[in-house]
Amino acid sequence: MAVTGSHILFGRHQHRTRQFTMLAGAVFLTSTVMYLYPGIEALPFVWQLMYVPVMIALFGAMVNAYLNDGLLVSTLITVAVALGLVLALGIRVGLGPLGSALFTREPAVLLFITVILFGIGVGAFVVGAGTRRVVTLIG
Repeated sequence: MAVTGSHILFGRHQHRTRQFTMLAGAVFLTSTVMYLYPGIEALPFVWQLMYVPVMIALFGAMVNAYLNDGLLVSTLITVAVALGLVLALGIRVGLGPLGSALFTREPAVLLFITVILFGIGVGAFVVGAGTRRVVTLIG
């Protein structure tokens, strides 16, 4: 079986795969814009990282896994949050003194956030795909 034909990696329906990939792009753009907002650093760190973009991405990844499978698509949706954060911080640091020094001292923090979000995406895939399989077996 070819890797590109794998339903576990990319999903069973090409149309749904495209839809959820567009969701990942929307999460990426939303995260980028959100982290570019100057007042975002006034919020507690947990609020800006966990509750808003990650919960949207987590729900999207679970729905993708339930409807379509697609491990790579589910993890792309959650990792898009970290990629948006990296782009926003890159833009803000590029602005010079107006930029943020939030993560410039510790690049390992960005890697840690990306790994955590990748793990959350895999977990969302397991929950979504597992739920679909249980529902199929029961019904």
